Amino acid sequence: MFLARNSVPLAEKRWLRAPSPPAIPAVASLAEGRVRKHIHLLATLWLVNGVLRLIGVARLMLFGGVFFPWLRGRIGPDAWPLGPGWGFDSFLSGGFFSLGIFLGLFGLLHLALAWGLFERQSWARILGLVLGILALLRFPLGTALGIYTLWVLAPEPSAREYDQLSHPGGQTDSAGFSATPR
Repeated sequence: MFLARNSVPLAEKRWLRAPSPPAIPAVASLAEGRVRKHIHLLATLWLVNGVLRLIGVARLMLFGGVFFPWLRGRIGPDAWPLGPGWGFDSFLSGGFFSLGIFLGLFGLLHLALAWGLFERQSWARILGLVLGILALLRFPLGTALGIYTLWVLAPEPSAREYDQLSHPGGQTDSAGFSATPR
C-alpha cells in the first residue's frame, strides 16, 4: 500500500530526465532593438565627428597658408612665364579654398545627420547609410564609424525598426508615407 501510493513512474522523476538544451534566440530577435539601443550613441559619434571636421577645416583655412606657404598664390618675379593665374600657385590656392569648402560641407552634413538621428527624422537613415559608406574611406576612425553606422542602420530589420521610430503610432507604407499626420 505504501509503495503504490508514493511510487512515481520513472519518466516523471526530474532527476532522471536529460537536461533540456538552452534556448537559442532566433537571428531576427538579435536585430530587434538594435536601432533603439544604439541610435543615441551613433548620433553622438556623428555629432563629435562633424564638430571635429569643422574645427579641422577652420584650422586649415585660417592657418593653412602659414604652414603651407607654397599653397598661397604668389605674384612677383617668380610667377609663371605666362603671367599670374597660369601656374600651380593660383591653382593650389584656389583648390585649397575649394577643398576647405568641400570638407566643410561634409562637416555640416555630419551635423545634419546627427540632428536627424537625434530627432528620428525619416531621411536620416538614408543619409547615415551614404555617409557611413563614405566614412569607410577615412582610416582608421572614419572606417570604425562607418562600420558601426552600417551595422546599426543597414539590415532590413533595422530599417523597419527605424521606420517605426521615425513614424510613431502610424503605419508606414513602402514609400515611407504615414497614414496618420505627424
